[in-house]
Order: sequence, then C-alpha cells, then structure tokens
Amino acid sequence: TMLPQWLLLLFLLFSFLFLLTRLSPTKYNLLDLKEVCIRNQDCQTGCCRRAPDICESHCAEKGSEGSLCQTLAFFGQYRQCPCLQNLTCVYWKSEKWSAIAYGRCQKIGRQKLAKKMFF
Repeated sequence: TMLPQWLLLLFLLFSFLFLLTRLSPTKYNLLDLKEVCIRNQDCQTGCCRRAPDICESHCAEKGSEGSLCQTLAFFGQYRQCPCLQNLTCVYWKSEKWSAIAYGRCQKIGRQKLAKKMFF
C-alpha cells in the first residue's frame, strides 16, 4: 500500500521542522543584532523578529518603554519583540488573540501590579 502524497509531504515537513529546531547554535555562537535568524534562541537578545514586509527574520532588541510588544512567540519568532526585563507588555483585552497579545512596553509599579493581580 502506498501512502497518500499529502501524508508523505506532511511527514517530510514535520521532519524538517524537527531537525531545524535541534540544530541550534551553541551558546558561544549566538547571533548579533540584525543578523538573519530562524528562532529566538539563535539571538543574543532572545528575540528573532519577523519583518512584516519581507520573508526574513532578524535578531532585534527587546522593547523599550513605549515600544510595541508581543507576549508570546509564534513558531519561535516574534512580530514585535517582548519588553526589556524591567518593563511589562500592557495590552487592551480586545488586542489579545488566543494566548498572544500585542501591546506597548510600560513600567508598572509594584503597588499597581499587586492591585491588578488581586482586585
């Protein structure tokens, strides 16, 4: 019995993606800013940003205060990089799609954050 062509193609695609995720650079070979990347783990900054107008992704800086941000990666890449460590990605509820949300990086005081979490 022969497998349908679409099933074979699907198997090859998943095999390729599996191998692609396993072939990551070592911690000493992380990519610099603006270098072409495949996934977030390839970059020193931890952000592989997919350019909306071209089919290429590049290592980018994490978001500073007021810049656009994204909460979760999609297939190992971001459309907008997450915020720097001292900032939070704040978004409107209407901007959330599934587990991925787009917003702006903002400083949130400890008191505000506690109130947001518990009330």
